[in-house]
Amino acid sequence: MKHIVMTILLLTSPAVLLAQAHREQGTIVRMRMTECMGPQHGFITAMSGPAAVQANVLCPEYVLVADKVVYVITGKSSDQLIPLAETTYFHLQKNELLIRIDDSTKESRFRIKAMVLRPEWDRSEMLREAEASAMVSHHLGPASARDEQ
Repeated sequence: MKHIVMTILLLTSPAVLLAQAHREQGTIVRMRMTECMGPQHGFITAMSGPAAVQANVLCPEYVLVADKVVYVITGKSSDQLIPLAETTYFHLQKNELLIRIDDSTKESRFRIKAMVLRPEWDRSEMLREAEASAMVSHHLGPASARDEQ
């Protein structure tokens, strides 16, 4: 019985290691500064008093577009910056997305704020762009274009 268990463990361990080493590829397409998300343990923060709450601290929020899923991620501090429009490799671990930035020795951890399937995100982006162009053409109609010349 022990031999069977050991054989199963030996056969499945490379698959587990391969799954952990699997990295996905994506591109950071948007960045904005938002309020930092609080710590995961609200009870501990509440018990530590008002000195632990940081007001008006801004953290970067990124949109990471991968092949199948689009992630909205936030940094844990204001200094977690990622270059825009560059291909990056990442992987998921528990409730976080880990990215190695500029060949650093450590991976930066980001909180996942939202996840959307890529086709849904593409559709919503097309609608958003159509609304924006309609607003521009509505405000800059033929009459206002003549007035500006």
